[in-house]
Amino acid sequence: MKRISALLLPAAAAVLLAACSTSEDYLPPVHKCDCGVLILDGDSLEVLGAEYVYLQQEDSLFSRRYFVTADARTPDETEEHGVSLILDVPNVQQGALFYPVEGLFTQLDETNFNVAFDTTATYRVTNGVASVVPAPLSGGEESVTLDFLLRREIDGELVGFDRTLKGNFKLEIN
Repeated sequence: MKRISALLLPAAAAVLLAACSTSEDYLPPVHKCDCGVLILDGDSLEVLGAEYVYLQQEDSLFSRRYFVTADARTPDETEEHGVSLILDVPNVQQGALFYPVEGLFTQLDETNFNVAFDTTATYRVTNGVASVVPAPLSGGEESVTLDFLLRREIDGELVGFDRTLKGNFKLEIN
């Protein structure tokens, strides 16, 4: 009996050591589309992704709701810091559209986990223009250039000073 228990002890130790092996920490993949740049208050932000959906309206084939994300992290920041833009365009065939437009949703969110409080700020377009070079009807590349003044929104009220958002992005329309 002592012989069996003497053999079980090294076997159990080997199983425990194998189960406790370490592996590298998981790092989520970095998405970079190389599809544009946003300039927020003079700081150049690389666009990480640009997508779209059609708006539900009469002329939905030519309408877009763009979703754009950009990296705003500075070299001295250790935590995530980014911006996301939602931009409605009722008809890309118009070329240029002046904002704000009643009934269109346009918003910029800045999320910064490097600050102790107030990690997410929402901004509304108070003045500006977005120009679209639409993709052909058969599909292809679509390009959007924007030049906006933004103001922070808290509880439905615009507060603070104007910020500038300029830049461009491109995406594939299928």
